[in-house]
Amino acid sequence: MVKRSWTAGIILLSLALGFFCAGRGVAGAELASVDGKMERAIEVTAAGNEGNTGDGEQAAISLEQAIQIARQAFKIPAELDQFSSGFSQSDENSFWELRWYRSSMQGGEMSVRVNSDTGEIWSMYKWLPPAAGVEYRGLPVYTREKAQAIAAAFIQKLHPERFGETILQPGRDYIPPLSFKERGAVEYNFNYARVIEGVLYPDNGINVAVNGDTGEVIRFDLNWGETRDFPPPVTKISLPQARQIFLNESAPELNYFRPYAPYGMDAPVKLVYRQPENRRQVLIDALTGKLLNQDMNYYYGYGGGGDAGAAPEYSLKQQDVQLNPAEEMELDEVKNLLSRDKALEKARSTVGIPADYTLTSSRLEQDYMIKSVKTWNFSWQAGDKSVGGGLNVTIDAVNGDLIAFNHYENIYDEYKNQEVKYGEEEARRIAEDFIKKNQPNRWEQVLLESLQPVPGPVLTPLEEPVTSSYAIRYTRIVKDVKFPDNGFYVNVNSATGKITSYRMNWWDLVFPDPEGVISREEAANKYLKEAPLKVGYLRLWPREGYWKQPDQEAKIHLVYYQANLNFEMLDAFTGQPLNGEGGVVHPEGAKAEFSDMEGHPAREAVEQLAAAGIVVEDSGKFRPDDAVTQAELIAMLVRCFDQSPGVAAGGEEPWYQVYFEKAARIGIIQAGEKPEPEAPVNREILARLMIHSMDLYKVARFSDIYVLDFQDAEDISGHLKGHAVLSAALGLIKTVEGRFEPKGVVTRAEAAETVVRFLKNS
Repeated sequence: MVKRSWTAGIILLSLALGFFCAGRGVAGAELASVDGKMERAIEVTAAGNEGNTGDGEQAAISLEQAIQIARQAFKIPAELDQFSSGFSQSDENSFWELRWYRSSMQGGEMSVRVNSDTGEIWSMYKWLPPAAGVEYRGLPVYTREKAQAIAAAFIQKLHPERFGETILQPGRDYIPPLSFKERGAVEYNFNYARVIEGVLYPDNGINVAVNGDTGEVIRFDLNWGETRDFPPPVTKISLPQARQIFLNESAPELNYFRPYAPYGMDAPVKLVYRQPENRRQVLIDALTGKLLNQDMNYYYGYGGGGDAGAAPEYSLKQQDVQLNPAEEMELDEVKNLLSRDKALEKARSTVGIPADYTLTSSRLEQDYMIKSVKTWNFSWQAGDKSVGGGLNVTIDAVNGDLIAFNHYENIYDEYKNQEVKYGEEEARRIAEDFIKKNQPNRWEQVLLESLQPVPGPVLTPLEEPVTSSYAIRYTRIVKDVKFPDNGFYVNVNSATGKITSYRMNWWDLVFPDPEGVISREEAANKYLKEAPLKVGYLRLWPREGYWKQPDQEAKIHLVYYQANLNFEMLDAFTGQPLNGEGGVVHPEGAKAEFSDMEGHPAREAVEQLAAAGIVVEDSGKFRPDDAVTQAELIAMLVRCFDQSPGVAAGGEEPWYQVYFEKAARIGIIQAGEKPEPEAPVNREILARLMIHSMDLYKVARFSDIYVLDFQDAEDISGHLKGHAVLSAALGLIKTVEGRFEPKGVVTRAEAAETVVRFLKNS
């Protein structure tokens, strides 16, 4: 079993050359010269260790042997001319920590952990800046498949037996924008999870990262613990039974969801299916069938406040300044807002302000998420400033509604023992009465989502926590569908029965009609299809024990869970997996397969772009022989630079609008240019967009300086002659028997091949 507190300390022998620990003198032992370098081991005994062999002196593997083991396994770069060592020890293992690094300003390091009992290498990390003249651009040299072979060979060499007890899991690679500009290195990550008697144990395993540009292994980690306390790998609940438990007790719910859109940008509300209570993972005990929950979600109330300094005085010259439309609109809106004094009166009448509290600040603020919402925010401080305590109140600046308040006590009161005088039902009644009084109409549009006791602080390990308050959440219902982002949040003190914090979120939005959504059963089956339930060992801490004792033991549970869950919700109409921002999710590290690319000459190019996220899979088909539209090509080129273009302003704008905006910023199209999204791309337009993407527009625009060696040169538009010459000379666009064929329509397959040549040209 693993304990939450670390009982075994970590003892460092040396943090860096030239830094020494007190207690014992430094003895140096020169090792054999390798690559003209000399390494010096620094031995230090930690003071006050009281016989613990944590200094490594009695380890089965000496420091010198550990260095030799590391050097036999890896080639240490010659430029890493400095060396330091350390020793770490835990309940189960002890390690020599070896680090080579460079003394010059360029930096660079390589670290290796060697198990001091077995001599096995448990981790390696290597980072060196690219050599002079070396730059990473365009597509990486190594595909994910080639990198996987490198990773497998690496593990097979270091840990052949353990490697045979693992299985590859979906990985998350680091792929920077693959444009012609200099970029960071591509990193492919491979996670081999441990399998114990046929049961997955994801907490243990082997992780390897491979540089996609050099083919080098740059990171390796082994995590492999004891299994003596594991339950037998025999389930009492079958997989069909587990599926039924999922369907009956944890099927995804139909919700309204508004994607995150800052600065008041519009974002359409979506209908989605997601786990109840926004649960990230479903855990079903494979022995009892009981639902388990790792998460601890408590609402701690609304915070805020701050000091307001004296307003500076400004003098304006007597001249007229023309305001722009946005400024004029803002002035009109402000005229209709509550004054500070009226808003303050609302705050005082709605929330009881203690007589000895002093108003310290007042601010009129624009809501970060909803453009139409402005609020007055007031802060009071307790009379005795030395011990803290205060009150924050937020009032709707349009209608005077109470939006939120938070009454916080001084730091000493938080640690006093309090007697629980109010139970859950009494707290619920107090919260409901308050909401009914302040928002009687909206009270009819919510349901009780959760009521959770909030434990108070624990001052000693054996002390039982006392419930300090109750966190109560009510969710808004629209058209019989939950909207979890809206509702009421109330915190009631268990000793006084007073509401210490309150918040109302209630947005004026357009909600789509739920007519036509897939059923809850269909959504649950889709969840299980995208991320099937699997049996696995998971290490869990008892939920109630989290607050009781810091030394609380964790236990291994045999559970059914969704091992490959890489999405957070489903589109309620299509069933497509969505991420936390409402975007479509594609499997990490999965190879895109298009049913209509079998045997096609452009298959390799399309698959390369799909693996890099530049081509997006749509219903399993690529449509290679269809004409590529201007919107499709511009989107592909933008994804070469930025695969997360952001949210399109307006929310209801067509899908390509955000790509056009980003393309203008990058320089793929001119500022203010309005491409024809559905128009097919011809070869001279292709040349123009490719040359702009390479930032060669300033050279290409001087059309008269170029000699056009094409049989059909007269057919090329005058302002695009330079683009045509450069695109052919750079090998981006191939001529056809000496002709450029500027008006020839480009297919989607040809566009993909051109983009690949563009990236390789980089």
